[in-house]
Amino acid sequence: MRTMIAAALAVFAVPALAATPAELEVVAREQGVWDAEITFPSQEPGKPDGHARGVQENELRSGGMWMLNRFSVEGTPYQGTGVWGFDRTTGRYRGIWVDNNDQQIRFDDGRWDPETNTLTWTADLPQPDGRHLRTLTTEEFKDNKRVFRSVALTRKGEVPLVIIEFTRRQGS
Repeated sequence: MRTMIAAALAVFAVPALAATPAELEVVAREQGVWDAEITFPSQEPGKPDGHARGVQENELRSGGMWMLNRFSVEGTPYQGTGVWGFDRTTGRYRGIWVDNNDQQIRFDDGRWDPETNTLTWTADLPQPDGRHLRTLTTEEFKDNKRVFRSVALTRKGEVPLVIIEFTRRQGS
């Protein structure tokens, strides 16, 4: 049986274009348990921003090639799950995200800037009216902190969606 499996894998094997150690190190930066201070910028002038706290548990999987994200917001039923890593076929970081708010799979496309320690992600989200909402997200890493900012790109400019300040828990 093992011989049959090995033979089948050899037939469908893709030439190795493995991620470099530097590309995998970017993925590993997110590993651990992170406490989240969440800000939902108000879309109405004079109305205060919304705030919440959450926890993100991130685990390297598949030999350190992929990150599994699990995110929850305290006091709410919100749960989000993502998988991301370096895609050797595109030469960029790619990921998916699902949660119980959007009830759809979001496909993310990312690029790393080593000078600013920032991942920049884009995504196109189908909307019920058939249009797409384009989002731009940056994730800036600074030691045991990272700041996640997401905006919607509209004809009127950028509309802030969420800012999350993550702090890595000690020992994680």
